[in-house]
Amino acid sequence: LNHTSLYQYHQGKLLIHLTVTFEQKPKNSLPGDNLRYYRKRQSFTTRQLAESIGVVPATIIQYENNLHPIPYDAAVELANALEIEKSLLFDEFAVFLAKPYTEELRRIRMSQKLSKREFAELIGITPRYYYKIEEGVRRPSRKVFQQIRQSLKVDDRQTYISIFFLHSYCTE
Repeated sequence: LNHTSLYQYHQGKLLIHLTVTFEQKPKNSLPGDNLRYYRKRQSFTTRQLAESIGVVPATIIQYENNLHPIPYDAAVELANALEIEKSLLFDEFAVFLAKPYTEELRRIRMSQKLSKREFAELIGITPRYYYKIEEGVRRPSRKVFQQIRQSLKVDDRQTYISIFFLHSYCTE
């Protein structure tokens, strides 16, 4: 159902008939699109939702417009406020950032017996930038995360770095 009808009869006569159309469920399952859909479905304003989790409304707007990834902890709070499944509000990138990704990248790099420079070249970024990521000085962008995922295919199967990060969060 993409709408709901409200009506009432009194003495056999229709008093009111109101059809409220809901926004189409997002086709692409991006966390921000899901957040907007379920917020509107629950009739929350951005301000109400923001206050319920202790952030400013602009933060919710950034999440909904997919300008900023929804942090894992915020996704859990938002899911609780909206009474939906938490996995609808975070993606692999948010989980990657929530985990100690610096340690995981170092572990993966060491397991492949690569230097920082070789690993940076493998994933297609400058060594200087990778050094900062592994040291925790810089946070990788979504684009860099995608490059890491694409570069770390194992045995020609689509097994990505995200498996390391998603496993612990999805089993909580």
